[in-house]
Amino acid sequence: MNSHGAPVGSAPQNTDAASPETLNDSLRLAAELPGSPTEAQMELADGEQARYLRELALAIFDGTRFLHDLQNDSRLILSLAAQFHADTFPHARRHPLRAALEFARAKTAQQLSEQDQYTLAVVLAYHQGRLKRKEIPRLDLSPQQARQVLTIAALLRIAAGLSNSGDGSTVIQKVEPHESSLWIVVDGPNAAADAVAAQQSARLWVKIGYPTVEVLESKEAALRLLPFPEPREEMGLQSKDAVAEAARKVMLFHFARMLSHEAGTRQGEDIEALHDMRVATRRLRAAMQVFAEAFEPGALKPFRRGLQAVGRALGTVRDLDVFMEKAQRYAQSLPEERRDGLNPLLDHWKAEREAARTEMLKVLDSKAYMEFKRKFNIFLHTPGVGARPIPAGQPTPQTVAEIAPVLIYSRLAETRAFAPFLKDAPIELLHMLRIEFKKLRYTLEYFEEVLGKQTRYVINELKLLQDHLGDLNDAQVATQILGQFIEQWESQQAALPIHERRNIEEVVNYLAFCHAERHRLMASFRDAWRRHFERAGFRRALAQAVSVL
Repeated sequence: MNSHGAPVGSAPQNTDAASPETLNDSLRLAAELPGSPTEAQMELADGEQARYLRELALAIFDGTRFLHDLQNDSRLILSLAAQFHADTFPHARRHPLRAALEFARAKTAQQLSEQDQYTLAVVLAYHQGRLKRKEIPRLDLSPQQARQVLTIAALLRIAAGLSNSGDGSTVIQKVEPHESSLWIVVDGPNAAADAVAAQQSARLWVKIGYPTVEVLESKEAALRLLPFPEPREEMGLQSKDAVAEAARKVMLFHFARMLSHEAGTRQGEDIEALHDMRVATRRLRAAMQVFAEAFEPGALKPFRRGLQAVGRALGTVRDLDVFMEKAQRYAQSLPEERRDGLNPLLDHWKAEREAARTEMLKVLDSKAYMEFKRKFNIFLHTPGVGARPIPAGQPTPQTVAEIAPVLIYSRLAETRAFAPFLKDAPIELLHMLRIEFKKLRYTLEYFEEVLGKQTRYVINELKLLQDHLGDLNDAQVATQILGQFIEQWESQQAALPIHERRNIEEVVNYLAFCHAERHRLMASFRDAWRRHFERAGFRRALAQAVSVL
């Protein structure tokens, strides 16, 4: 179809009122223009391959007219260039254009104007490699004529790529703008290979300033137009689901949540939108770890990379939100006359947050992020893609009911392995334990819809421990960045006259508070472990939750 949806097969169509509806009509109209060759003259040298290439080229010309704004004389030159593109003319090392011009004059039988013959000669010489692009501006052409030549040559190259297979089976369904690129949608038994060739041949089009071209098979184009998912209440897991497809449901659920908070994150009015978007990216990354064995090696890698990029951008802003929120809470606990003492620190963090937010928006506005979302959306909506094949003819665990217990108890084992080291555990080890708690909790959340009702109790107990260690990690990081802030502040203040220096006693007091908070959380964790995790009641509830599978 053309850019308005009309089919493009053996005869491209043009919806412009002055344009023909079929190829023969096009040639007949061209013959009626002053200086145009007759249809009979054009047909004389028109083999099947040349005719096919001309049809493709004219379809692309018509579909891109809104971009190049070339008139029918250019359309005719393109038609002739496609017709004669494979014809050879004498090689002249010193004057390649002279030989091309003689060829063009002979082929068009003096029916084109001299200027159009010259334009055709330049297009053919360039197309056959007799001229380089950098030489064209030095020819006897105005800037507008030079651009006309390059545009016609670029269109011819794309068409030549689409006819690369040589069997004339690839047809153009539509040529249309899409976001910041131009789509050429094709179909046919060899469309995939021809699309690749045309994509490579489209580089000239982009180099001379036109939008990026994407040559797509019709199936791929349809997938790219898939709407992004809307958030929903349930993932829709069933115990009989194949694990890879269960993983797809889990990731689709959290992908929808991530996208639902993107607008609020961009606006920046509610910091919880950013928090919720970051949480969704974390759950997606965790799901990729939990379900990694269900997919082929490398199948999830590009999506994991995309999530890492956006997660880092969100995380920098969110961490500063957390630090400021806790510092402001501490300030509110002080007598009113002392609260302003934290302003130097808060002002510094606000400036850092604004800079981090600017970088975050660059990531969200980037082409890489748009590509990640589009490709991930296709992956999540395409059952079976990337899934590890199940060996035929032999019993292999593959459903949620068969594999979920293994995944859950494997995570439990990884977490319980920390028990002998907790008495004098350094903070780095407790940070590692926090990550294991998170993995276990997320794994249970992914399968909660098919587990027993005790699952929610188990998840809540794990969340208490995770929050405990999360607060510990925040206190640890706060002591580090507060120490760095105080050191930098002292260095800057030392360069000022003594009467201009500002006292940051309250920031130093806050550092001491964070040190104390870190110590309290470390000292109390062993007791929290016993109360919430080591109890027989916790293990029994987990066993009952899993036993329904």
